[in-house]
Order: sequence, then C-alpha cells, then structure tokens
Amino acid sequence: MLSLKSARLFVAAAERGTVSAAAPVIAVSQPAATKILAQLETALGGALFERAGRGLALTALGEALLPRARALVQTAKDLEGEAGRWRTGEAGALVIGVGPSVEYSLLPDAMARLYRGGRDIALTIRAGPASGLLEQLRGGALDLVAADIGAAEEATDLTVTRLPEEGVAACVREGHSLLEKPGEDGAAGRYKVASATPPGRLARGAMPFGLQAASLVCDDYHTLARACAASDHVLVGPQTVIARLCADHSLVALRLPEARGAAPVRLRPGLMRRVSAPADPALDALCAAFAEAAAGLDRRLERPA
Repeated sequence: MLSLKSARLFVAAAERGTVSAAAPVIAVSQPAATKILAQLETALGGALFERAGRGLALTALGEALLPRARALVQTAKDLEGEAGRWRTGEAGALVIGVGPSVEYSLLPDAMARLYRGGRDIALTIRAGPASGLLEQLRGGALDLVAADIGAAEEATDLTVTRLPEEGVAACVREGHSLLEKPGEDGAAGRYKVASATPPGRLARGAMPFGLQAASLVCDDYHTLARACAASDHVLVGPQTVIARLCADHSLVALRLPEARGAAPVRLRPGLMRRVSAPADPALDALCAAFAEAAAGLDRRLERPA
C-alpha cells in the first residue's frame, strides 16, 4: 500500500543500500520495514529492489519511481515546515484595515518590523475611515483594524490594544500668508481646511485652532499634501503625520494656538481584533510590529512645536 511512510522507506532504502539501515528513518524494526517494502512492491505491481551482494540495487521500476517518491517525501517536508511557520507566526495570510493616519505614519515601519527575520506572511491592506473598517472587522472580512479607537473602546465583541495618543497639528505651503502672522486672532479661520475623514467621535466636534470644517477631504495624505502645496488650504492631521508631510512634500508646520475655550484634540489610535477570532501567531506578530512602530515613532520623527 502506497503511503508517506512507505515512500520514505523506499527513498531511505535506495539511499542507504539496505532495509536495516533504512528502518530507523520511519522508526520501525527491520522485519517491519521489510514487510512495508513488500506491501509497497505489491501495490505498485513490481519489485523496486534486487539483491546486490549484501545490499540492495534498484530495479528498472525502482529507478523510474524513485524521483517521484523523493518528490512526495520533499512535499511532505515542505508541508510540515509550512505548518510550523504558521504556528510560530513566521507564515500566514492576513487581511487588515488601516485608518488614514495609521496608513501614513505607522504602517511602513510596522511592515518593516513584521518582515524582519524572513517571515512569509501574505498581507492584504485596506485603507479607509475607521467606522467602515470596523464593520468589515465584525463581519469577518478583516483580521485586524489599526485606526482611531472611537466607539470600539466600549465594545464587548472586540479586543482593543491602545497605541500612544497624540495631538493634532497643521501645515501649509511655503510662502503661505498664515506663516507671517499665524497667531493673529481669527486668521486661521479664514482659510479652507484639508483633512482626512475625522474619527466618528470627532466628526461633529469643533476643528482645532479655530479652523472651519474641512472642505477638502481625502483619506490619502499624499494627495492632500499635493493639493495643499498648490493651494492656500490648511492641512490638518496628527502631529506625526504633519511632521512627515512637511519633510516629504516641502510643506511648513504652523504654530497655531488652540481656539479659546476648546479642549485640545487628541487622537487615540489602537489595534482592534474580534474577541471570537481564533488564535493566530501571525496576527500576534503583526500586532507586536505595530506596537513597536508606535513606541518608536516619537524618537524617529520630530514633532512640530
């Protein structure tokens, strides 16, 4: 009967020259190995070996079938190795959702950390507002959401891991008139604002710095930066995002005071998973990569004053 055990025995006998030398490969005695080999020859309809002195020599049938047996044994080894990598988080397949600020600030570094060390994880990333991503997470279409926590903080069906909070900053193109007198009373409120979709808990709140509600909304910060570089819009976003946009797109950070009587806006990013989701080492590794990226972000980016 053809089986993985008999295929391994066949290959070992061909490589080692005797049944007694091949038997330990499949952890059986020499008589048991002889029986297994005889059953394999019966199943295949012919002898695989013939006597050659004190050892074995392959028959024509054995020569023809040995490459296929080796391929079968190697496939089994590859399968076992792949399963082991899945168990340890070195391999896997994940679909995640990221909010606009996380996509721009944390995601690149988290990906670099995840794949450091040779992990083979297939990753699909979907970007968008946190509210829509959480719906997909609850529906099972996503394995993880990295975005502003919002209402998920009180959810009983989700596990939430907080990442460091941060404030909001603003930037404009070089030569913008706000750079001359940024603190002038009400000056900022006269300009149009560009921003990503605000988290649900902030969507109806007042804009920071006395700015008006955003009139240009896009969840791709690169697009927003290019638009603001060619217009008088004030680009508002998380401090780390604004710092990176200023470096990447030659924008200039604004030193704007908070509107009188308004509490400073704080963004609360986090990692959200379904409580009911099965254990997944690859997902654990990804969460650890995000946490490490968040912890190191302040050290790698200069925050606007």
